[in-house]
Amino acid sequence: MKVVLIYNSKSGGQLTLPKIKQLFRKYKIDVDYSFTVRQLGSNKLKSLVKRGVIIAVIGGDGTQNSVARLLVGSPSAMLPLPGGTLNHFVKDLGMSGAIEDILDGIKTAKTYRIDVGYVNNELFLNNSSLGLYPFTLIDRKSVSKILTKWVAATWAGVRQLIRFPTHRLVIDGRKVHSPFVFVGNNVYDITASLIPSRKSLTNNMLTVMVATSSSRLRLIKAIFSTVSGRTARQQDFVLSHRRALSIYSRHDVLPVSFDGEVKHLKVPLEYKVAAKSLKVMVVKIS
Repeated sequence: MKVVLIYNSKSGGQLTLPKIKQLFRKYKIDVDYSFTVRQLGSNKLKSLVKRGVIIAVIGGDGTQNSVARLLVGSPSAMLPLPGGTLNHFVKDLGMSGAIEDILDGIKTAKTYRIDVGYVNNELFLNNSSLGLYPFTLIDRKSVSKILTKWVAATWAGVRQLIRFPTHRLVIDGRKVHSPFVFVGNNVYDITASLIPSRKSLTNNMLTVMVATSSSRLRLIKAIFSTVSGRTARQQDFVLSHRRALSIYSRHDVLPVSFDGEVKHLKVPLEYKVAAKSLKVMVVKIS
């Protein structure tokens, strides 16, 4: 098998290019061309994508997102490989969190077309949110140079919970005063564990969770109710599934996160699903 490699050497896996190529050779996979995430604008790479090649991507969810933007709607197939800290996308596809396991089973790989989500023109593979989480990402970035990643994330999360910023929103015509809105690509299981996951990425659906808690304590209680499977009866945390969503605010722009990144986007925020628009190769865990 021949692949085009895109890798992020600064992601959680921190594999160097020589080590990656050596690993691929071990499983009889040839790397025809290699690019870093900083070279996604390369004309050569764009030309390869148009031909319909296999693009092996090593990196976290942010890296997978960046490459998916390049491949969506193209004839090329994306082979996502874990190289970040959490690797939600790879795991939700039903693959192992170890690169070696995936490469070892590459002969059993099947190709699927999966859905991606959009908020305005920003693609997301996993989820997007506004409220506490985007503000936490902004805070974390401001101190990441002086603190380790997890310490910075904890510090930022606690700081935002203390501040408890809320948004006055209109969601599909309904007025909401919310500290946190979560929009997931496809149906998320939010009762199995503290980390929501998906069993399918082809249902052409968004999972929408709106926290309407008016206090920190009520939000914490709502989260525990969600994990306990009582979301539908918990007034402070409303769950729904839909194919599109419009969010309005009195502000012209809002900080919005998608797959761990954050940008300030113009309001209204228009969410939608692009059904089966991304071609992926998947090696299922046996």
